[in-house]
Amino acid sequence: MSAPPFFQSAGRGDLKFWAEDDGPTVVVWESLSESEQEQWSDKKGKSKDWVVWCRSRKKDEEQRPFEVDGKEIFSNRSKQAKP
Repeated sequence: MSAPPFFQSAGRGDLKFWAEDDGPTVVVWESLSESEQEQWSDKKGKSKDWVVWCRSRKKDEEQRPFEVDGKEIFSNRSKQAKP
């Protein structure tokens, strides 16, 4: 686990590496197990200051829990150039 020193806290699930989990949260979605994703989805409803970093969803994949309450800030979806 590595986090830049400008973060006020760091942890994974209930394990805190330093400080408390008070304040904005950054989640790396693919690094979480299914149970951790469910736990975080249940907890996120209590706050509005979170960002989820994740891969783009494929068209046939169902919507992820955070996509209902959040909004997409940026995407790296490749777009085909028009001839």
